[in-house]
Amino acid sequence: MGTLQEHLAAIKEFVKNHPEMDVIQGSGFVPTPDMGPNGPTADLLDGITDKPIVLADIGHHSYWVNHAAMQRLGIDKNTPDVSDGIITRDEQGNPTGYFREGAMDLLKELTVFSVEQYKEGFLHYQEEYLANGETLVLEPIINWDTTDNAAIACHELDMEGKLHMHIYAAYQVFQAEGHDTMAEIEHAAQLREKTKGSMFEITNIKIQIDGTMPGTPSTAYMKEPYTDPWSIEHQHRGQLRFDMETLIKIYIKSHELGFTVHAHAIGDGAIGMALDAMEKALEQTGEHDYRDAITHLQVVDRADIPRMAKLNVIASTDPHWFDFDPEYFAMMVAVLGEERAEAQLPMKAFFDAGVTVTSASDYPVTNPAYPLRGIQKGVIRQLPGRPDTLHNAKERVTIEQMIEATTINEAYQMLCEDRLGSITVGKEADLVVLGDDITKCDPEHIQDSPVLGTMVGGKWVYTCN
Repeated sequence: MGTLQEHLAAIKEFVKNHPEMDVIQGSGFVPTPDMGPNGPTADLLDGITDKPIVLADIGHHSYWVNHAAMQRLGIDKNTPDVSDGIITRDEQGNPTGYFREGAMDLLKELTVFSVEQYKEGFLHYQEEYLANGETLVLEPIINWDTTDNAAIACHELDMEGKLHMHIYAAYQVFQAEGHDTMAEIEHAAQLREKTKGSMFEITNIKIQIDGTMPGTPSTAYMKEPYTDPWSIEHQHRGQLRFDMETLIKIYIKSHELGFTVHAHAIGDGAIGMALDAMEKALEQTGEHDYRDAITHLQVVDRADIPRMAKLNVIASTDPHWFDFDPEYFAMMVAVLGEERAEAQLPMKAFFDAGVTVTSASDYPVTNPAYPLRGIQKGVIRQLPGRPDTLHNAKERVTIEQMIEATTINEAYQMLCEDRLGSITVGKEADLVVLGDDITKCDPEHIQDSPVLGTMVGGKWVYTCN
């Protein structure tokens, strides 16, 4: 789906087919040039329905909403700006319907799902992904809609014996207006004790240090300004969602309560800031096997990679992102410049420096996000048969390294490598049987290997018919 008209046609079709819904929710739109220079607007959604429409972009870093959504929540020109996000406004100061980063919180009230809806969703996901060889996942924002409903849903499925894959979860905390960061971490600890079971546990505190790229403007936080004309004029480097003092407190408090910290950092400025905060926190708490992680790692200052190894920071990479369509890459060059754009999304460099590397997907940003697809992307870094999508070939890794990143290293990140992550006597029997030897097949066909069976805890939870 690429054009505004294609987006609108899909929205109209969904509204027509779901008259029972009070709020129309969706995700996956891409801000295209035909939506306007400042992103999509509520005006573009006029005439579709008088119900609120709330649409998350493909990266889940912005909402596109209609006038009904803003009216229901009382959002207007008098709504104050937020410190960690952007309310896009017209020349008169009226919100246009495009809310980015922390400004999305203003709409979260309309995005709440019930416990039963979450249970239905998790079971649907589980059925699909067990059939594709997934046995363990990290849900990186278990409180996406600001409620405990998703965590309670996983707990109930666990207690009912219906959860057949290991789900570890991260609870997201914030610094902006209306948030008490330390109280949120304490609530996460209470929720962990309330919902912990054999297959589900909240183990991480999630922080989004910066935003994403490209954008109008880009919000991933860089050490040097972006290279598009507006950013050059304003010396724009992106947006931070935390200050250093709060970050240090988050690492200290999380570690005190037995949590690992899972940090979203796309820009090199945000990555460096996370490492600085970890170092300062360790000066106060002393070294320990915390296994904090930084995820996405899109633009990386190579001088920070040895720091990650020294601090035992997990590089939670996104191999599903490793190919670049030429048009998309051109957009990245426009905001980053050629050198930074070419060097995006390293992986081999982390392995070479002794950093523990894991393979993430950022689902549902990547969808589908099957493990074999991720393994293949890490090895070839392009779409099959599409050499024009090859990106940063020198960062290709071996099939053995990708298997390691997808199995034992992920168990290590979740602090469960003593019982999961490898086929070893004494560990729980979690394993996947493939129809092909992916260490010997054509790398462009790794993802085509059929999953014949998935076993979790010694029980077949999926077998191919």
